[in-house]
Amino acid sequence: MKKLIVTLVLLLAAGMAFSQPNTSPSEKEGTDLYKQGKMDEAIIAFKKALTENPQSLYSMNALGNLYLMNANYQDAYTVADKGFKLTGGAPNFMVVKAKAGIRINKAQEALTMVDDYLKTHQPDFMMLFVKGSAYNVLGDRQQALTFFSQSLAANPDFPDAYIGRGKDLDEIGRYPQAIKDLAKAISLSDDNVQAHYYRALAYYHSGDLNAALTDCNKTMELSPKYYEALEFRGVVYMDLKQTDKAVADFNAAIAMAPDYAVAYYHMAGAYMYAKEYNKGLPFIDKAIQLMPNAHEYFWIRCRLCLYLNKYAEGLTAAQKAMDLDAKSPDSFLLLATAQYDLDKYDDALKTIANGVTINPDYYLLYMLRASMYRDKGNNALADADDLKAKQLAANIK
Repeated sequence: MKKLIVTLVLLLAAGMAFSQPNTSPSEKEGTDLYKQGKMDEAIIAFKKALTENPQSLYSMNALGNLYLMNANYQDAYTVADKGFKLTGGAPNFMVVKAKAGIRINKAQEALTMVDDYLKTHQPDFMMLFVKGSAYNVLGDRQQALTFFSQSLAANPDFPDAYIGRGKDLDEIGRYPQAIKDLAKAISLSDDNVQAHYYRALAYYHSGDLNAALTDCNKTMELSPKYYEALEFRGVVYMDLKQTDKAVADFNAAIAMAPDYAVAYYHMAGAYMYAKEYNKGLPFIDKAIQLMPNAHEYFWIRCRLCLYLNKYAEGLTAAQKAMDLDAKSPDSFLLLATAQYDLDKYDDALKTIANGVTINPDYYLLYMLRASMYRDKGNNALADADDLKAKQLAANIK
């Protein structure tokens, strides 16, 4: 309950300037429900309060924060934007608007809004945190880490900044430090959904699948509608060789979020590894429909088509992946494989030659070329590539 208490204090303190001497019955009901941890019911109560009094800044503030905590980012942005405009830019509404905006592709707007505010105000831990979050989404990891650390220097007990910094540390491969920051966030707010979710990611990336699964389960216990966590638990189950559980989680995530492309992508992968290639194709096609510029989706489609002996379709998918990402070694590997399957031997050799020029340490390209040479009776060239592949593979830690 620590998280609920901490967040409730922050939520109500932020809205104190807008609270009426006597809150409405619906507002009182919403606050009581929140104290009990009944997030969805609290949202319903505050929505009713806003229907009764559309100008209630107290209800707007509470509802914006509740939407944000419940990962309803578009709704949080909309209600916070209304409060922001009605109050002429009150900082509590600005923070919710910025935090929600960061999650719906409005990171630059959020950064500009906070920078404008800081031209006339001293930075506090929350504004520093929002800047770190915006820089994270904009891809500037160093700036993000800097502002998260500054936020923590201003408030060493602010769990969200530990989560933000832990997430960034995970993304740059500093897994022990990431896990430490996320554990600190959990110690400060033991039912913080994001802390458990991002620690699950960090554990997964560090290779600790059982710890990742434990945090995934905790995340789902705290927030049963968190479809990203549900989908990620499916990924963990895949690595644990529990394909049936993985497929169940992917299906459930799709049911919750029918436009979540990643769930379709991983479902296709699950069917591919289960050797049910025909079942995988509709899922990868849906993923591509939702995210047509994701090169890795075309990798899966290429593999599925090649397994099904649909070589021309496989070649088309491989070429599309190459168009989207002309540097990845896997793009070269799959394109060369598809070309060779269609007896385009010279094209395949040229693709591999280009691939090893850009990725000289990718041993699978040498292995593929060795197989091609051996199929054509060029044993000397095949032996040389086999040796090179073994040497490179031996250097992989």
